[in-house]
Amino acid sequence: MKQSDGDLETVDSVRWFNWKPLALFWGGFWLAVVLVIAKGFSLGVPESWHWGLRLIQSSFRDVLFALAFGLGGQGVLWAVARHRRWSKTICLTFATIGGLFAIYAVVAYGVFKALDRPLSFDLIRLMRGAAVQSSIMGYLTWPIALALILAPAMFIVLVWLGAKRPTFPRLLLGGMGLWIMVGLFCPSEASAGLRGERLSLSPHLELLRSALMNVTGSRKGVIPGDFSGEDQEEFEVFWKRVKAPRTGFKPMEGMIRPKNVIVLVLESVGTKYLNLYGSPYETMPNLRKEAEHAMVFEQIYAHAPYTFSTFMAVNFSIYPGLPWVYAPSGWAAEGKEVAGLPPTLASVLQSRGHRTAYFHNGDMDWGGQNFMLQKVGYDIVQDHRDLGAPMLTSWGVEDRFLFDRLIQWIAEKPGQPFLAYCWTDQTHNPYARRPNLPSEDFFTGQPKPAHAEALGKYLNVIRDADAQIARLLATLRELGLADDTLVVVTGDHGEAFGDPHDQQGHGFTVFEEEVHVPLVFWNPRLFPEGRRTGAVGGHVDLNATIADVLGVPVPDEWQGHSLFVEGRPNRTFFVSSVDRYSLGMREDQWKYFFDPKSGKGSLYDLESDPLEKRDLFELEADRVKRMRRRLSAWIAFEEAFLQAPLTRSPEGDSEGDGVKAVGVTR
Repeated sequence: MKQSDGDLETVDSVRWFNWKPLALFWGGFWLAVVLVIAKGFSLGVPESWHWGLRLIQSSFRDVLFALAFGLGGQGVLWAVARHRRWSKTICLTFATIGGLFAIYAVVAYGVFKALDRPLSFDLIRLMRGAAVQSSIMGYLTWPIALALILAPAMFIVLVWLGAKRPTFPRLLLGGMGLWIMVGLFCPSEASAGLRGERLSLSPHLELLRSALMNVTGSRKGVIPGDFSGEDQEEFEVFWKRVKAPRTGFKPMEGMIRPKNVIVLVLESVGTKYLNLYGSPYETMPNLRKEAEHAMVFEQIYAHAPYTFSTFMAVNFSIYPGLPWVYAPSGWAAEGKEVAGLPPTLASVLQSRGHRTAYFHNGDMDWGGQNFMLQKVGYDIVQDHRDLGAPMLTSWGVEDRFLFDRLIQWIAEKPGQPFLAYCWTDQTHNPYARRPNLPSEDFFTGQPKPAHAEALGKYLNVIRDADAQIARLLATLRELGLADDTLVVVTGDHGEAFGDPHDQQGHGFTVFEEEVHVPLVFWNPRLFPEGRRTGAVGGHVDLNATIADVLGVPVPDEWQGHSLFVEGRPNRTFFVSSVDRYSLGMREDQWKYFFDPKSGKGSLYDLESDPLEKRDLFELEADRVKRMRRRLSAWIAFEEAFLQAPLTRSPEGDSEGDGVKAVGVTR
């Protein structure tokens, strides 16, 4: 009997499908193999049989993901088995997606090696722009580059070879099932510690989860609302503080206050690795010596461990926001101006006759900083483009060129009072130094710490920054400006190198190594003998404290307090909002964390436990409850403030110099 053309097409489709009966299920299996190998490299060299158990426990989610991928693809393929063209398209599509998943497994390994965490949507968003190129290329080793090519190629070849088999071995299927069961139900060794917990996550699912959170806007979680009116009082109308003392600095009788100000913000420099703050590494010998003529603040914090958040706090004296509310609704661009922003210290001093400048040896277009500073009191705003120096990395030029420009600018009109903000860049990852510059071995005679290579580079580049600070102070003395100039040194946030917690870089947690920053006020006349204070504060307090030292009125719009005011709240607040985020506060010796997604919290006594190793959450229930209420009141205030920013009434008012208060809604 003669077959019709339609019958022939059906027979061909069946034959084609029978040639590849389990193509996509094999794809799921080989994808699982690739993902497990990537996790194995992340675990490091096997040391005992426990390594194998940790591998299972850290990768069973990856195997489950790959199995679901293979089953899903195979199910679709079976559903269209009689349509040859559709089958071909589906096979090619799933093979391509599987190859991309294999590439991403290699990328995830590289990211985990660099940051001890999986890649997330938030992290990708932070890495946009050409400036990050140097940081990324520093981790793109030739084995990783080779794996990016070989992993998808081998995956596709193995899928093609496996697809020729008419069946899938039951032993392999049972092995995948056993792998998942062991990972699910065996006591976990892999998830011990932060690093192990993050390693056990599926990087593919984490990327999907974080992307969905951003798209759906479900970042907020549950914030307790059981705070009292007393808790609310500190924030509800913050400029009511005009009724209380806003200044507290008292120079010695007859002593003239300084008239010039230089604010140095050191990129990625916390207290963790500064000998001035107890580090065993002699990173800043010059600053430690100059502390004999300075006030050293010992308990100062970045409100979030990334640059732009500190930029907002340092310049505008406001808390930088919450993970789900970043930009105040009324602070949008209007033509060439920025509406609603509080005054800067530059605008305050410019109105009093000061020259003002903002210098950065990085890229001021990052985060729109250049645009925001154009209309807020600075005579000039310059970044690496204006310094006329060769690029050291994609982030910017060497710090020495920044200090060259600052010294040149000061010398132009040394008799006129001035304010200069200088934000360094060289201490940012990848911690690059001038070629052929000798390096100090900070680990001589002692065991090398975790991530010793990267840490060694970082410590050396801090030493370079210290040399530039010493050069600046020497120049001020030569010009006869030392006694008349207040030099402020701080860091925008810290940097982690796996000690004492399993994390690297910055932006991810509110542990001390990421948010505890230096703050030094240098002036030989005001501080002829070095002084130290344990007052707790943050970058939001910086401008108010400087204004207090200068004897300049503190604007009502600033959220910060002068650190010299007696009776000020001895606390500050912070947030980490990259990936999985947490909110926190420091009050006296206590530090409290809260995760609004899980509702879990942690409490540490930094006086007895400066490394944050002993969680006292269960033992200090009353203290936890009180600090949680205070933190919740701050969160509620921040939401209301950021969504409805302050405005000035034309006629002004008696309690805020024209500032209309924003109340807290619950």
